Amino acid sequence: MIRILLITTFFLQIGLSIPLLNRLLVPVYYSTSFTYGYDSNILKFSDEEKSDSEAEVWLLGDNELSSSVVKTGLSLKYIPYIFKNHDTHLNAKLNYSNFLNSLDKKYISYSVKLSQHLGPYEWLKLSHSLLPGLYLREYIDRDNPIYYPSESSVDFDSSSVSELYTSSFFSNQLSHIQYSNSIPLKKSYYSISYSNQKQFYNGEFTEFDLEMNNYKIGIFIRNIPHVKVSANISKSVADNVTFQDGHISSQTKDRGFEQNRIWASISIDEKYSQFFNEMGISTSIENRTFSSNLQSDPLHKGRSHRDQKVSLWMKKQISKK
Repeated sequence: MIRILLITTFFLQIGLSIPLLNRLLVPVYYSTSFTYGYDSNILKFSDEEKSDSEAEVWLLGDNELSSSVVKTGLSLKYIPYIFKNHDTHLNAKLNYSNFLNSLDKKYISYSVKLSQHLGPYEWLKLSHSLLPGLYLREYIDRDNPIYYPSESSVDFDSSSVSELYTSSFFSNQLSHIQYSNSIPLKKSYYSISYSNQKQFYNGEFTEFDLEMNNYKIGIFIRNIPHVKVSANISKSVADNVTFQDGHISSQTKDRGFEQNRIWASISIDEKYSQFFNEMGISTSIENRTFSSNLQSDPLHKGRSHRDQKVSLWMKKQISKK
């Protein structure tokens, strides 16, 4: 706490020595992007679902199976001179995606990031991103008054099945804070971070709502010439915030979980590789355990899984700068 107060006082003294307006009136850099493509299966249907949609047209909603896709983006970068010898970076991004043959699958995403340099290898970074409404597909609303407590729609005649399906939309909001600082090894540092993530659905599917708290600590070793070593440990706790909130669909399933992950990597540059500019290998181990202890929830009760990954990469510059 004392360190933070001293840093704040120091920066204020430096900052006030230059007129504030002059420090803020700096160029804003921008870049734009435009891509055009084609997606042959925008709703991610299986082959069986594709076949079913020919007769059961309500599975498509106001969409077609395939569509051309237009994506545009705008990035802004602002670097005001607030503190002497300490960079301040403010980045903002706006992206828009439009599936031309779909009335529902059009969405915008936003993000903003503030990075403040505090000292050698010492940074404080804050970021926030939002994807407010991503259309997924048509699903059965199990809180619909005409729905019988059954896991299958085969109990309905063809005239009533379509009434059960409604559009499902997903939103993702992520707030993140990270602090990094040097360690007693040349060019090496550690970082600690926390993020809060909200994955919420539209009103008919709130039983899937999750709020996640994520914690991570990492170390980055750069004191060995031409070699990079990195590792981190993270923990995530997901709360099914609408569990047993009164809706029928939320009474018998708890989708919350805890997840632990360990990741490590090592890479070398062209000093030790005659052909590639960089080569590396990474590995991770991830364990997820679901929170449910309900007998009525065989999908999640007592369920856990372990995921191990190994990745190898090689980079080669194919043209001179």
